[in-house]
Amino acid sequence: MTKNNRPFREFLRYEVNLNQDRLHRLQVSVRDVNRHLKGNLPGYQRIDRQGSYGLDTLVKPVNENDEYDADIQVVINPNPNWKARDYLNALCETLSREYNFADKIEMGNRCVTLNYAGDFHLDVVPRVTRQGGHFICNWEKDCFEETDGTGYRNWFSEKSRITRVNLKRAVRLLKYVRDRQHNYVAKSILLTTLAGNAINSSDRGTEAVRTVANTLTTVLTRMDGYLQRHPIMPEIKNPAMLSEDFNRHWNQDRYDYFRERVHSHAQIAQQALASPSIEDSIRLWRRLLGNNFGRGRIG
Repeated sequence: MTKNNRPFREFLRYEVNLNQDRLHRLQVSVRDVNRHLKGNLPGYQRIDRQGSYGLDTLVKPVNENDEYDADIQVVINPNPNWKARDYLNALCETLSREYNFADKIEMGNRCVTLNYAGDFHLDVVPRVTRQGGHFICNWEKDCFEETDGTGYRNWFSEKSRITRVNLKRAVRLLKYVRDRQHNYVAKSILLTTLAGNAINSSDRGTEAVRTVANTLTTVLTRMDGYLQRHPIMPEIKNPAMLSEDFNRHWNQDRYDYFRERVHSHAQIAQQALASPSIEDSIRLWRRLLGNNFGRGRIG
């Protein structure tokens, strides 16, 4: 199966990737938000894509009418007279003055959310540069919290370049398995970080990352090796800001189950990749990805 990448490309296109119509609607919304804030928000600098949207790892929701989440940060010049709440309040007030947004607004603790019913939520997060660092705003505590979403995106983009973007595709497949099969609980940031940690600079141009199938198998195998070496839940650090750990979203029970499932998934991927028969390989991949994988190629 190593040389045949087409079933994975087709599966990603038709089953996994966010379809172009929905992606276009998101892009139009981001464009409109950007235009409005640029002309009306005090201290506006720019918009940055964040999260799965920024990493290009968005996937289709499980059901056609389910909503998905997308994140952007609006970078604002620091105002010496403002506290953390003031930035969120100013953002909310500015968005509410545009009638296309006014009925969609929901104030969150760290963002203003625009709810596009039946389609997506757009979380708009104010970000301020203070004393050389990047900070988001906590409304409840009225404090600033350090962040480095741009650094994380740069880290992941470099890992993905090593694989000629196959890492992005592998992460989407892992999220697909998580969402469709309810195999484990893992926040996207955790899953993405573990997958990125599995790729090394020495992988560039090697068989380990040559195709989507190779990359997915490499990621699962190395992730499994790491998890098996750590029966007690380890700290999964933010590679761009080591003071932050992502396993605050987990507990030991959830970690144990995730560890068990990744071990099983890695074994399936290894068997599927090693199979000399395309038909047998597809049947094995279906154990992981479901019966829509390789549809039309075998019975």
